[in-house]
Amino acid sequence: MAKNINQAVGLTSYFITLPPARYLMLGIVLLGLVFGFLIDSSHYGQSDFIQRALLDGLMLLSIPALLSTFVVKLMSMKMPFRRIAATALGGEFVYAIAYSFSLLMSGVNPFWGQLVLLVGAALVFVFWYVIARFIFIFKYRSILFAILQLLFYLVFLLSNQAMTAPPGQFIDIAFRYYISAFILLISLVIFFTIINAPMKKNLGVSSTDAASFFFSQWLYHNKDMERALEQVGEPAKTIVHLMGFKRENDTVYFVTPYVHYGPFGNLGGSEFSSLIAKEMMSVYKSESFIFHGTVTHDLNPVSSSEMAKVMGAIDSMIKGAKFDDAKVSLSAGIHEECKAQALVINDSALVGLSRAPLVTEDINFGLGLAMMSEAEKSVKNAMIVDQHNAETGEITSFDPGSVVGFNYMEAIKDSLAKSEAKKPLKLGIASRISSSPMIGGGGIKVAVFSCAPEYVVVLIDSNGVTPELRDKVESSVKAIGKSLKRDFAVGVFTTDTHQTNIVRGVVNPLKDEEDILESIKGAVKEAAADMKSARFFSGKSWFDINVLGARQSIEIISTVNSIVAVAKITLPLIIIGAIITLLAVLTRI
Repeated sequence: MAKNINQAVGLTSYFITLPPARYLMLGIVLLGLVFGFLIDSSHYGQSDFIQRALLDGLMLLSIPALLSTFVVKLMSMKMPFRRIAATALGGEFVYAIAYSFSLLMSGVNPFWGQLVLLVGAALVFVFWYVIARFIFIFKYRSILFAILQLLFYLVFLLSNQAMTAPPGQFIDIAFRYYISAFILLISLVIFFTIINAPMKKNLGVSSTDAASFFFSQWLYHNKDMERALEQVGEPAKTIVHLMGFKRENDTVYFVTPYVHYGPFGNLGGSEFSSLIAKEMMSVYKSESFIFHGTVTHDLNPVSSSEMAKVMGAIDSMIKGAKFDDAKVSLSAGIHEECKAQALVINDSALVGLSRAPLVTEDINFGLGLAMMSEAEKSVKNAMIVDQHNAETGEITSFDPGSVVGFNYMEAIKDSLAKSEAKKPLKLGIASRISSSPMIGGGGIKVAVFSCAPEYVVVLIDSNGVTPELRDKVESSVKAIGKSLKRDFAVGVFTTDTHQTNIVRGVVNPLKDEEDILESIKGAVKEAAADMKSARFFSGKSWFDINVLGARQSIEIISTVNSIVAVAKITLPLIIIGAIITLLAVLTRI
């Protein structure tokens, strides 16, 4: 399963971030000029060499590419200009190669030279169609854009002094170009039909529609994919755990909904870590810390509207909440590489789990329930939290029966077996909103508890954190404690939000950035100064929710990998068949 996940996730490594539009426009012009000077190099030294080279380069490549860019932009004002310019530059590059090979082949056989040019033009036609269909998300206009750009190149090719068509033959030549383009387009449709079959059969959604939904969300933050996720989702029952701290003038909540904050962007539960906190502030006027429970992608909510079910369970607990005087202690347990920090408050405990500096990744919900059961042999309510605070790039999860799962269980048992001195409960909090694209809307939150040593919870709404940054956070917080003549123990937590997943890859841990570290240090000082007595409440509630599900998660990943495997074989064969067909057709017209 881990191998399949790595293969599927590896597809995102092909994504790139485009340079600014001005650089792309400059590239369009420069590519044409370089091409012009190369194809006219035999005329070097003649009086009109520069004029001829500039004219050929601009007429054959740059001007049609620029025209395509501006016309498509006028027809779709909402489309980012640099994406259109990048498409035009990519098509221009293919034309440059085709023109170059065409000139070389024409010296051997004029027909072969023309064939190379027609194949090149057809490839660019298909290139424009695919980009417009899946990146620009134009289902029908994609054909129009492909037709227009081919027309621009054809007009400027035939009007160029070096390649003038005989009078009255423009329509005949244009016919050859479009016939070539549509032969390749039909081949592409056949290819789509082949790769659509596995996903349509297994999940009820075609591969091309799924790809369109994916790019629509990733690039434009649309939620069309949620419709597909709802079709393949399944009902599940899970838990939300709540801790409340009522201070003199406010109430602070720790919330752990046992759902995964994915799959990515703004789909499903990806933004739950920040949306739940905002809803808690809106409804209850309370600052909330939203933690990452012991769950994997199996429990990704199918849509953002599923958050209402989480809030319903929270609301029922808050309505029945009874806050009591409380005492707090902190104890740590360790077994092999697994560590547990247990913040015990009255008969409840917040238990944070980590393997840092080794990879600390998602924990299967079944294993999490076993951990909860183990912890609740010692306390009445146990909020088990995956600290998710050591991202090493390894994509994995920990399941029942694993050695890591056993080690975690032993660490939890060890942490709760210790009887540390309890102190009257005091709590200080602070928060920071970050402009970093690696931190979600939940920002950075810090809580300081009055146990001995005082426990500093640093919660970051990010998709993980590198071991190096985690170590820096710990050492910085402890240094602040020494400067205040206080003894600090530190727990670094992340939400594992997939809201922050960026275009290149899906593992995006927070790295060492000075401004982020300074924000954390500032929040720690503020929280340390905010210490106030608090009364305490704890509860947990089961609720129903629609999620992607274990079976469907495996099905999707396996289907994606199957499609890629089939495509690697069928696409080259279809292209070869299309070129053979193209050759046969062109010899008869």
